[in-house]
Amino acid sequence: MSVVATARRHAALRWSGVPLLLTGFALLAFGIYSTVRGGPWTNIPLGLLSSGLGLSAFGANHDTALAYAQEAYEGPERSQLDDKLRGELEAELERDRDAMHDLRPSPKVALAMPFVAVLVQAFVSWRLLG
Repeated sequence: MSVVATARRHAALRWSGVPLLLTGFALLAFGIYSTVRGGPWTNIPLGLLSSGLGLSAFGANHDTALAYAQEAYEGPERSQLDDKLRGELEAELERDRDAMHDLRPSPKVALAMPFVAVLVQAFVSWRLLG
Protein backbone atom coordinates (compact mmCIF):
# COMPACT_ATOMS: atom_id res chain seq x y z
CA MET A 1 0.00 0.00 0.00
CA SER A 2 1.38 3.41 -0.90
CA VAL A 3 2.18 6.05 1.67
CA VAL A 4 -0.60 8.30 0.33
CA ALA A 5 -3.18 5.48 0.53
CA THR A 6 -2.12 4.76 4.11
CA ALA A 7 -2.40 8.45 5.00
CA ARG A 8 -5.89 8.55 3.49
CA ARG A 9 -6.92 5.42 5.40
CA HIS A 10 -5.85 6.88 8.73
CA ALA A 11 -7.39 10.25 7.87
CA ALA A 12 -10.72 8.50 7.31
CA LEU A 13 -10.36 6.22 10.33
CA ARG A 14 -9.70 9.12 12.69
CA TRP A 15 -13.36 10.14 12.42
CA SER A 16 -14.32 6.94 14.25
CA GLY A 17 -13.04 8.73 17.34
CA VAL A 18 -15.81 11.34 17.25
CA PRO A 19 -18.74 9.02 18.04
CA LEU A 20 -16.50 7.15 20.49
CA LEU A 21 -15.79 10.42 22.28
CA LEU A 22 -19.50 11.28 22.39
CA THR A 23 -20.48 7.86 23.73
CA GLY A 24 -17.63 8.17 26.22
CA PHE A 25 -19.07 11.47 27.46
CA ALA A 26 -22.50 9.86 27.73
CA LEU A 27 -21.01 7.00 29.76
CA LEU A 28 -19.19 9.49 31.97
CA ALA A 29 -22.42 11.41 32.59
CA PHE A 30 -24.27 8.19 33.34
CA GLY A 31 -21.43 7.09 35.64
CA ILE A 32 -21.66 10.35 37.58
CA TYR A 33 -25.43 10.00 37.77
CA SER A 34 -25.21 6.41 39.01
CA THR A 35 -22.61 7.39 41.63
CA VAL A 36 -24.84 10.20 42.91
CA ARG A 37 -27.68 7.67 43.12
CA GLY A 38 -25.59 5.39 45.34
CA GLY A 39 -23.61 3.37 42.81
CA PRO A 40 -19.89 2.66 43.12
CA TRP A 41 -17.56 5.63 42.71
CA THR A 42 -15.42 3.64 40.26
CA ASN A 43 -17.99 4.37 37.55
CA ILE A 44 -16.60 7.90 37.24
CA PRO A 45 -13.00 6.93 36.39
CA LEU A 46 -14.31 4.27 34.01
CA GLY A 47 -16.40 6.95 32.28
CA LEU A 48 -13.33 9.17 32.06
CA LEU A 49 -11.34 6.28 30.61
CA SER A 50 -13.97 5.59 27.97
CA SER A 51 -14.01 9.28 26.99
CA GLY A 52 -10.24 9.46 26.85
CA LEU A 53 -9.99 6.39 24.65
CA GLY A 54 -12.42 7.95 22.18
CA LEU A 55 -10.19 10.99 22.01
CA SER A 56 -7.12 8.76 21.71
CA ALA A 57 -8.67 6.90 18.79
CA PHE A 58 -9.03 10.21 16.97
CA GLY A 59 -5.59 11.50 17.96
CA ALA A 60 -3.60 8.38 17.12
CA ASN A 61 -5.11 8.15 13.64
CA HIS A 62 -4.81 11.91 13.07
CA ASP A 63 -1.12 11.94 13.96
CA THR A 64 -0.44 8.83 11.89
CA ALA A 65 -2.27 10.30 8.89
CA LEU A 66 -0.27 13.52 9.12
CA ALA A 67 3.02 11.66 9.58
CA TYR A 68 2.38 9.62 6.45
CA ALA A 69 1.15 12.68 4.57
CA GLN A 70 4.37 14.47 5.48
CA GLU A 71 6.38 11.48 4.28
CA ALA A 72 4.56 11.62 0.95
CA TYR A 73 4.83 15.43 0.82
CA GLU A 74 8.61 15.28 1.14
CA GLY A 75 8.96 12.35 -1.25
CA PRO A 76 8.06 11.34 -4.78
CA GLU A 77 4.35 10.86 -3.98
CA ARG A 78 3.77 14.57 -3.32
CA SER A 79 1.61 15.01 -6.40
CA GLN A 80 -0.70 12.19 -5.28
CA LEU A 81 -1.74 13.92 -2.04
CA ASP A 82 -5.28 15.24 -2.27
CA ASP A 83 -5.88 18.94 -1.62
CA LYS A 84 -7.59 18.47 1.73
CA LEU A 85 -4.83 16.36 3.27
CA ARG A 86 -2.14 18.61 1.77
CA GLY A 87 -3.89 21.69 3.17
CA GLU A 88 -4.11 20.12 6.62
CA LEU A 89 -0.45 19.18 6.52
CA GLU A 90 0.64 22.64 5.35
CA ALA A 91 -1.41 24.28 8.11
CA GLU A 92 0.23 22.05 10.72
CA LEU A 93 3.68 22.70 9.27
CA GLU A 94 3.03 26.43 9.41
CA ARG A 95 1.79 26.20 12.99
CA ASP A 96 4.60 24.04 14.40
CA ARG A 97 7.16 22.78 11.91
CA ASP A 98 9.49 21.29 14.54
CA ALA A 99 6.76 19.17 16.11
CA MET A 100 5.68 17.91 12.69
CA HIS A 101 9.21 16.81 11.84
CA ASP A 102 9.36 14.89 15.12
CA LEU A 103 6.06 13.11 14.37
CA ARG A 104 6.37 9.39 13.69
CA PRO A 105 3.55 7.19 12.36
CA SER A 106 2.18 4.48 14.65
CA PRO A 107 -0.12 2.53 12.36
CA LYS A 108 -0.61 -0.52 14.59
CA VAL A 109 -1.53 1.59 17.61
CA ALA A 110 -3.73 3.84 15.48
CA LEU A 111 -5.63 0.87 14.05
CA ALA A 112 -6.02 -0.74 17.48
CA MET A 113 -7.24 2.34 19.39
CA PRO A 114 -10.83 2.39 18.05
CA PHE A 115 -11.20 -1.31 18.88
CA VAL A 116 -9.81 -0.84 22.38
CA ALA A 117 -12.17 2.11 22.90
CA VAL A 118 -15.16 0.04 21.77
CA LEU A 119 -14.19 -2.83 24.09
CA VAL A 120 -13.76 -0.55 27.10
CA GLN A 121 -17.00 1.29 26.34
CA ALA A 122 -18.83 -2.02 26.01
CA PHE A 123 -17.49 -3.07 29.41
CA VAL A 124 -18.46 0.25 31.00
CA SER A 125 -21.92 0.05 29.40
CA TRP A 126 -22.36 -3.50 30.69
CA ARG A 127 -21.28 -2.39 34.14
CA LEU A 128 -23.57 0.65 34.23
CA LEU A 129 -26.61 -0.88 32.55
CA GLY A 130 -26.36 -4.28 34.18
